[in-house]
Amino acid sequence: MHQRLQVILGLATTLLFACSGTSSVDGQVIGQPRPLARGVLKTIAEDLNPRDMFSLPKPLLDLKATQYQTSTIPYRQTLHGQSGRVVMFRDNVWQYEFSFIGLRQAKLKVPNESGDIEDRNVWYMVYRIRDTGKTMTFDQVKQHPDFDHIKFDLKRGEPVPASKRKFLPRFTLEGWVAGESGYQKVKYRDEINPLIVEQIRVREDKNRRLFDSHQMSEVNIPAAKSSSDPGVWGVAVWEDVNPKLDYVSVYVKGLSNAFRLSSDMKKPSRMKTLQLNFWRPGDAFAENRDWIRFGIPLVDNPRKQALICERYDLPGPVIRIYAINKVAKRNVLVVEADAQVNLRDFTSALVPELDKGRMPASVAKAFADAGIAIDDNAGLTTVIPGQNWTFSQGEDDYIVKLEPQFWQPDFGKIRFIKSLDHIWIYR
Repeated sequence: MHQRLQVILGLATTLLFACSGTSSVDGQVIGQPRPLARGVLKTIAEDLNPRDMFSLPKPLLDLKATQYQTSTIPYRQTLHGQSGRVVMFRDNVWQYEFSFIGLRQAKLKVPNESGDIEDRNVWYMVYRIRDTGKTMTFDQVKQHPDFDHIKFDLKRGEPVPASKRKFLPRFTLEGWVAGESGYQKVKYRDEINPLIVEQIRVREDKNRRLFDSHQMSEVNIPAAKSSSDPGVWGVAVWEDVNPKLDYVSVYVKGLSNAFRLSSDMKKPSRMKTLQLNFWRPGDAFAENRDWIRFGIPLVDNPRKQALICERYDLPGPVIRIYAINKVAKRNVLVVEADAQVNLRDFTSALVPELDKGRMPASVAKAFADAGIAIDDNAGLTTVIPGQNWTFSQGEDDYIVKLEPQFWQPDFGKIRFIKSLDHIWIYR
């Protein structure tokens, strides 16, 4: 009992001493930080995309307008016509730069529910946040080809200053665990435990203050003055992780204020999220010695590679529909739908219907969600079998395309077209 109390007091005293030496983010460095070897700190650059600045067309929520046959003005100028396909813009999308030092495990001394000190395996990620001042405004999004026909100005503001931004972190660790009935998905939220954070600080760099998620949400992250700016350092911690965990992803929310509206406007929006992918070729024995690798495993067997892609929820090909804008002389994206590609044979359930000139039910629903009424008998013309189709609806002409996102089928195999160690998603 005496030894247990001594250990707890020792940890608490060390924690108190470390915290008392730092009164603000400007004083987070306790001493001279340990220099990092080249490649140890992995930086994920900001991903400011004009697509984050506008939504696809959607009906205006809860607005009831009567549809009627017009005689003096075009239908689209009526209230029903204008409210049925509304593109919503937003201004001032910002994003932080995120860097991290791997995903690691360690045996740390943690008090259990009885107060006894025990060695417990902990997963953690030490990371750095920097505000490089990257902001996208409506002026910039107007330069996007889809909107170069816009001649009016919305209310514009200056880019959001560093003092008005906040990093509200949310780290989720997800992976798969092999069992008797196959793989099961598990997930863990990062936890707040000052004693664990202090031990990680001593283990990683005793001269650098590490903030937990709660502390990070209260810190003012200063604007970076140069590429050598130290930024603000934190750590995400996960306890009681299944030792058989494999095919691991860490999801980081709070790095940006960008979001996508759900197809059902009454459901919550999907926030821009950084997905970091790892894999752990190990087992439940001496798990803290298992090296967790950044990226996904690559194998020669195409079927096994497809299964691995499924484990990481890697977005597959999508059906995108573009309206031919005759005023802007551009193809404007109006509808997106999952292509429903079967990873067993790499075929899409929608392509055969499209090739036969029929509109698949899921694509028709995506049109309806966008406020666009499609005739059930609208015939499609195949331009490139399995890839490209066109059709007309009233005065509007549309192009339907099967487009890859991160990977695409290639003669019975998967061909990757983007790096898969990290991806930006919306969830």
